[in-house]
Amino acid sequence: MSALQMWKCLKVLFLVLLCLNSSASESKGESGSVDWKKTKIWGPGLKAEFVVPARYFFVQLIDNEGNNFTKSAGERPFDVHLKNQDGGRVRVYLRVLDRTDGMYLVNYRIYETLADLEISLTKDNIHIGDSPFQLKGFVAHENCNCPEPRLSTWYKHMSCPASYRQIKNDLAIFKDVDLESTARETIQRFNISTAHSLSRYKIINNKIYRKTYGEHVGFKMFSDSILLSLTRKVVLPDIELFINLGDWPLEKKTVADNPVPIFSWCGSDTSRDIVMPTYDLTEASLELLG
Repeated sequence: MSALQMWKCLKVLFLVLLCLNSSASESKGESGSVDWKKTKIWGPGLKAEFVVPARYFFVQLIDNEGNNFTKSAGERPFDVHLKNQDGGRVRVYLRVLDRTDGMYLVNYRIYETLADLEISLTKDNIHIGDSPFQLKGFVAHENCNCPEPRLSTWYKHMSCPASYRQIKNDLAIFKDVDLESTARETIQRFNISTAHSLSRYKIINNKIYRKTYGEHVGFKMFSDSILLSLTRKVVLPDIELFINLGDWPLEKKTVADNPVPIFSWCGSDTSRDIVMPTYDLTEASLELLG
């Protein structure tokens, strides 16, 4: 190799090293510009009474000038620790998701019911933001059968809005429902074993009773699981409903012809089924971090 060729190789190597060093310096500079004491931490997962399968809260990084940090500071630039009232270890599955815009989503799922819980977020063993957070009182595990007796209180704990426009619109056409006659008509019209699959639910004294119609009713497991999860968390009023277990909407009557209320995972512009979140979404919510 000639001296000129060697010089060119060294020049290329030098430029590569310079670029790598520059990138590392920029990354360090971005991370270093975070003011960890100003970090904003909030979300329902910081409340003891917010009972869902996997709890969550948000972390927004703030820069030295008090503005939202808008870039990733790394996959997991801070540590999250959970401990019980005695300072002991908590059985938990925890995940930190980097949104790459300066905000992080923290998911955690506890595997036991606790009397108290402390959540700490630290950077280099120093608390960030308003950490630590004390969840005082009963912190229930997903499978804890400990329903809140007052529905209004549960709504408040879950930060539910006063109403949902979509739900109001979907239910508006069912003004007066006679449960017995509705049940008779629904069973008469849709109890065709080779064509339709239905579950009829009655919730009485917060106990769930179910009867299925049709041949392929395996998907009842999804509607069962969401109703069972709800009754573990809150005392539901006595209600009766039909859930379509199939892949196609059932009720094709017009509003003037008094359609029967059927809850479905599917709908269309020409059907009157009451569309609810699909079974894969509810299953994912129930089994998140499971």
